[in-house]
Parts: sequence; C-alpha cells; structure tokens
Amino acid sequence: MTKANRWLLPDGVDEILPPQANQLESLRREILDLYSTWGYELVMTPLIEFLDSLLILPSNELQLQTFKIVDQLTGRGMGVRADITSQVARIDSHVLQRDVPTRLCYADSVLHTLPKSLLGSRSPLMIGAELYGHSGIESDIEVISLMLHTLGKAGIVEPQLALGHVGIYRALTSEANLSPILEEKLFAALQRKSAGEIEQVLRDGQADEALITNIKNLSTLHGDISVLDRAASEITCKLPQVAESIEQLRQIADGIQATFPEQSLYFDLGELRGYEYHTGVVFAAYVSSFGEAIANGGRYDDIGEVFGRARAATGFDADLKVLLAQSMKARPEPKRIFAPADNDPALASAVSDLRAQGQQVVCAFAGQAESAEDMGCNHVLVNGDDGWHVEPL
Repeated sequence: MTKANRWLLPDGVDEILPPQANQLESLRREILDLYSTWGYELVMTPLIEFLDSLLILPSNELQLQTFKIVDQLTGRGMGVRADITSQVARIDSHVLQRDVPTRLCYADSVLHTLPKSLLGSRSPLMIGAELYGHSGIESDIEVISLMLHTLGKAGIVEPQLALGHVGIYRALTSEANLSPILEEKLFAALQRKSAGEIEQVLRDGQADEALITNIKNLSTLHGDISVLDRAASEITCKLPQVAESIEQLRQIADGIQATFPEQSLYFDLGELRGYEYHTGVVFAAYVSSFGEAIANGGRYDDIGEVFGRARAATGFDADLKVLLAQSMKARPEPKRIFAPADNDPALASAVSDLRAQGQQVVCAFAGQAESAEDMGCNHVLVNGDDGWHVEPL
C-alpha cells in the first residue's frame, strides 16, 4: 500500500464520524435504557474466544463468517466474534448458572469475513436481547414486543413483522429421511419457493406423494393471517408438531396484536432463517426503504447444552447502524457552545458551570483566528451587562 492510499479501509468496514457517531451513541443508550426497564441485564462479551466455545451454533454461515486466528499463548484456535448469541448463551449456562428465567442484553461490534449481502457491513454494531430459561410462547411474545419497541425507539416507522416457524418444516422433513445432500438441496429449493425443484429433490429421495404435496404447499403458504387457516387444511399430514406450530403462531399473533393493534403481520411458513439452530418461531422486521430485514430473531432452545446446561432460549438482534440509517426520527443538532479566548475568571466559572450541566463548550486558544462557526459551534458565550451568557449564532 502506497502513502497515497494508506487511509483506505477494507471493503465493507466503515467508521462513524461526527455528528452520526453522537447520534449512534445516543440511540445505543436509549435502547439499552429501554431494555433495562424490561429487566434485561447488560453483558459485555470478549472480542475473541476459543473456537470451540465461540462456534457452538450449528451454522455453516457462522463458520464461514468468523475470522480465525491462533492464540500465541496456547496454540489453540481462536475466533473474532461474528455473532454474540453464542457468547451470551455461554454466560447464561456456564457463568451465571441461574435456574430462573434470565434476561440479558448487549450492544457491541462484531466482525464478518464477508458482508451478508450487498447492503451488509462487515463490521455491524449489534444490539440485542435474549431470554433464557422459559419455553412458553409468553417469552416469544415478550421478545417480539421488545423488538418492536426497539424499532419505535429508533424512529422506524410502520415496520412489517414477518413470522414463521421452523417446526413445521422439521416435522415434514423428518418423515422424508433424506440424505444430508438432498436435505440441503431441498432447503435451498424451498427458500427459492421453486415447486419444480422441491418435487424433483423429494422424488430423488423417494418421498411419497403426500409428503411431496405437503412440502410444495409449504412453499406457497405466505401472506396475512389467513395463511394459518390454509396451512391447517393444505398440510394434510396429522403430525402433532405441525398442528402445534400453527397454533403457536396463532397465539403469538394474538398476543402481539393485543399490544400493537396496528402492527402489520406477515406469515411465511417456508421462511427458514437460521434453520440450522432455530427450533421454533422465527421473526423479522422489514421496512420498504431497505431490501432486507432490519431486525430478526427466533427461538433456539437447548443452546447451552454444549456447556452442560441446556436452556430454553429466545431473542433478537439488529444492527444499530442500519436502525439509525433507516430512522425517520428528527434528531436536533446538539447545542455546541464557543467560548472566546479570555482570561476573565468569570468566563472560566461560566464554562465550568455549563460543562457541569452536561453542555458542550469549546474554548478558543489565544491568538486563534477560527470563528465559532469554523469550530462547528452553534452558540457562543457573550459577555454582557449580566455577565457571561449563551447566545445562539
């Protein structure tokens, strides 16, 4: 790299400059304060961990997204966190070891080897909340509600909430006994909602006609809440897991709309975000101005099993940078006060008082030619008949 381009950052790695950095930090504090009022306790996880504790989620994507290094002290493999969920699960199951429902939250940067999409960053600032130790739909409703409150706090207007349930697909495919290769092909075909591909994969796996019809129908079950009624009639198998999953979605939808009666709901029973590790309901929030989910989550029971304590778990996360960029909330420019170069003790006292009140005060140096405006200030300290006082520029 030459001197001319040493300032370049790697593709997908960004920095936040004033005034957006102050806005981002303010939003982070507001959201964490919101989580605190709901009883979620803040945790701060390490930037790097040993791979065998960091990569506990059965996710090929997470494996590929994690930068891997060698610990010079032990020779063991380590990774730079690409996700915080596994770290919080370790804290809940191995460190805290509580037997009661535990609510934890976080806000910190992660690093990805590649952006997840054309719109994605390799260094997102993730904020999230996770609830451990409760397997009922009440905890799913709570974390979804908290996600919607998070979006409201961020100034996200009219998000659409999408709901799905991986239990339906799991129940159906368990009947097919497909090889790992065919199951991977079926998963990809279902995400593309390609009925022809779905049928071909299942025929290659010698699935019966009823199962082929049921999984093809699954790819068409997306839309408003009437989708749940269609699912009950169009998925003809009588597996109890299917009926339970549909009923859970119905109850969760009722619980959400009881608190958010105007909330738009969308159901997609073929949506399998995080299928490798999610065990129940999955959910995501979208806005029309952004081409992918701005927040998502779901249920991932038994996540702490590798640490010796399998715990029910549900939670969500979002990239704070995306939330700020999509916000419709007006964020007024903070008051920034310019203090002229003057040795008057009264001026020093006024500056001290203003800073004690949390005001920003920028003091000029003797001989400084730059004006208050040049220094990015919108107010100035002026000496008048009543002493030093603040006036707008």
